[in-house]
Order: sequence, then structure tokens, then C-alpha cells
Amino acid sequence: MTSLTALSSVDEAGWKRVMESAVRKKYRKGSYLFREDDPCDGIYLILSGKIKLRTYDAEGREEIAGIFWFGEVIWEGIFIDKSTFPYDAVCLDTTDCCMIPRAELESFMEEPKVALKVIKLLSRKLHAANERVLLLTTEDPKARLAGFLLRQSKYSESDTFTMRLEEISASIHLRPETVSRKIRELEREGIIRKTGQSTIRIVDFQQLRDTFKS
Repeated sequence: MTSLTALSSVDEAGWKRVMESAVRKKYRKGSYLFREDDPCDGIYLILSGKIKLRTYDAEGREEIAGIFWFGEVIWEGIFIDKSTFPYDAVCLDTTDCCMIPRAELESFMEEPKVALKVIKLLSRKLHAANERVLLLTTEDPKARLAGFLLRQSKYSESDTFTMRLEEISASIHLRPETVSRKIRELEREGIIRKTGQSTIRIVDFQQLRDTFKS
């Protein structure tokens, strides 16, 4: 279940009121929802398209904090006073998005069952962030890539997803040529199948898990 579905299913009437206050906008590929250090004054619901959250390290190399698809919600820092976004949000495709002001969300959360659902969703986000930190401590590049593919499948709820080589490499802090080489190895072993330039399908989940744990 996506974050969007989970929120709307708790209180349909309340959610309808929230959505009436939302600012809906379409963005071109390459445009920004927000930039690093912009005030975090609302949450963003992705209705279509794909968003990349990125920042840069001290040497100017891109680091990807996450990639978000249809139905997902970007709301990090929304409940912290005077918080700002720690990264840019860049559209990877033509994107349709709604921004819900912080005040409207807080009003919606006055209902205890809604607040509980939001706490659960935020806990899931925290768990996902901890998973990413642990993944980046995996020293073997092939195992790190395997873990990343498993994680993407889990959170996209699909065995097939589309990501450019540069996006994968920036997500797991490996050089693009290293990622490309390890993808070919996984293909030769029959664990994944690559179609076109950027689409990967997981063929053998068990072997992929074994690779990650090796």
C-alpha cells in the first residue's frame, strides 16, 4: 500500500478536505519541486512521474537520498519547527504533484487514528533510512548492488523498475563503471535481466538475497 493510499483510507472525508487545499502542479523533466535549504512548509504527493532527492558531498559528487514514485509522499522534516529541506527534489520525468500546506496536514492529524497512521508511516520511512545506511556499509560492490536491487523491489512493490546507471551508482556510492560491471555479472548468473538502457527485472530473488548476504 502506498503512503497516499494509506493516508486517504483512514479518514476519507477528512482527506478530501485536505486535498481541496492542495496546490496541484505539473513539472517538466529536470525541474525542481524544491531546493536544498528551502523551508519545509508542506508535503508533496506524487500523482505521476518520478522524483530524485539529491545532495552533493564535499568533493561535488552527487549523492541520492531517495527516488520516489507514484503514490509516495515526501514529508521529511515537516513536523520540525523552522526546518529546511536537506536536499534538492529533481523531476526525472514529467511529474504531476500536489503540495499540501503544513497547517492543513496538522489539522487533519488532530484525529487520533490519523495521527497513529502517520506515526506508522514515518516509522516505516525511518526504517527504510536505517536500511540504506546499513547497505552503504556493505564493502563488496556486488553484494551492495544486490541489496540495493532488493530494497528497490521492496519499496516499489515490483520485480521490475527503471533507473539510469548514474542514479544507481549515486544511490549506493559506487562508480558507474563498477555498477555496470556488477550488473553484467548478475545477468550472466541469471539473477536479473536488463531490458533496454535502464530497466531491470529481478529473475531470481533467492539468488539475489544470497548474493547480498555473501
